[in-house]
Amino acid sequence: MSSILSSPRAVLTVLVPILLAYLYGPSIRRGATVLGAFRTPENTLIASPDDIVFIDDTVHCEDVHYYAPSHSLFTACEDSEDTRFAWFPPLATFTDPALGATARGSIHVVDPDTKKSRRLSFENFDGPFITHGIDVITDPESKDGSAVYIFAVNHVPGQEYLDVKKGDDDNDKASKIANKAASRIEIFHHTLGSSSARHIRTVQHPLIATPNDIVAVSPTSFYVTNDHHYREGHLRLLEDVYSGATWSTVIHVRLLADSDSPAEASVAVSGLHNNNGLGHGRTPDEILVGSCCSGVLHVGTVPPPGSGEAPISLGAGAVSVDSIIDNPSYFSDPFAGYGGGGDASGFVLPGLSRAVDLQKTCRDPAAMEPIMVWYARPPVATTEGDGAGKVDGWETRLLFEDDGERMRSASAAVLIAIDPEKEGGKRKAWLFVTGFLSRNMIAVKVDL
Repeated sequence: MSSILSSPRAVLTVLVPILLAYLYGPSIRRGATVLGAFRTPENTLIASPDDIVFIDDTVHCEDVHYYAPSHSLFTACEDSEDTRFAWFPPLATFTDPALGATARGSIHVVDPDTKKSRRLSFENFDGPFITHGIDVITDPESKDGSAVYIFAVNHVPGQEYLDVKKGDDDNDKASKIANKAASRIEIFHHTLGSSSARHIRTVQHPLIATPNDIVAVSPTSFYVTNDHHYREGHLRLLEDVYSGATWSTVIHVRLLADSDSPAEASVAVSGLHNNNGLGHGRTPDEILVGSCCSGVLHVGTVPPPGSGEAPISLGAGAVSVDSIIDNPSYFSDPFAGYGGGGDASGFVLPGLSRAVDLQKTCRDPAAMEPIMVWYARPPVATTEGDGAGKVDGWETRLLFEDDGERMRSASAAVLIAIDPEKEGGKRKAWLFVTGFLSRNMIAVKVDL
């Protein structure tokens, strides 16, 4: 041994790898686990063919929200299997901006009982609509929640990039255009039960750069994630695989009364890895922020509406799962305490089981991205015995997984409880899952 380590260089050759393994080994192992580098996809067994439903006319619906007052689901769908594989900036797919400029995605309402989807026609809106994250909130001026505002990300092509690609097809010039997409937020108003959604406003701001998901706190105030700092290239890929690339942001946007006035925006969260999905929490002031490629859900709080700049406080806790996670949702158990049982409320976290393969599958219409949907119940303080007052850790379990055949690329999921009386006293729910490359939204009956 003394002869091997006889020089300082030899000593460094041995010690540096040991030091790196000591310092970064756990984070590398964690990253490999979350990205699914060594995972073999599996399929959750379905007890009966009736326990899984493929919902028609729900092509490439990246996000879904349950609106309890009307017992309905809202989603925004690409509607065409062609567009997403040729133009989708969130996956750095910039192949055909001309197709993106003519794409007409739509907003759908899904009945969770019949599992039927219906498209809403647009009023006062005829532009391109490249769908992504959405949010739905009650119109505070409507009676009994009979109308809603729908906020939707729209990834339209940038005019400069579109012109270059339409012109001499100078690929070198086109590749040097920094902002190939002119992503924005569209705001619609919808009266429940009607067949249309009226466009209210388009929101653009320099701080809204790579928008992914939205949480609205009022008709004039919302949060939106920028999931990456870099739009494409090696540094964008680094943002996915390196948890230290904490360059994404959550932006707070405040709209002025005059629709012609520019929106005001400020950074509400910075310093997290790959901010992606957002969701409403257990209370009006709670917000869910997902660090997608870290597999971490951050639980935070927001100031009340009208408080000006609105930074998010992330001191309310965090939960980790063993896959990437996309758009989180909160399930409020309406049958808590049934039969003397507990409260099944918790967070639903969908994602990919092998995100490591996404770069080679995301532009292939025939490929499959296997998925996992997690269920996380918050810590609960015990009330009896010597451990009274002790807060236990997060309880996480896998609700559903698939190899991509039944459900491809899960990016959003919600739970809707089933009346235990209809299930012989058993606690069950319908899990609705959809994805940015999924051919259909599905509904699966699961145990709570």
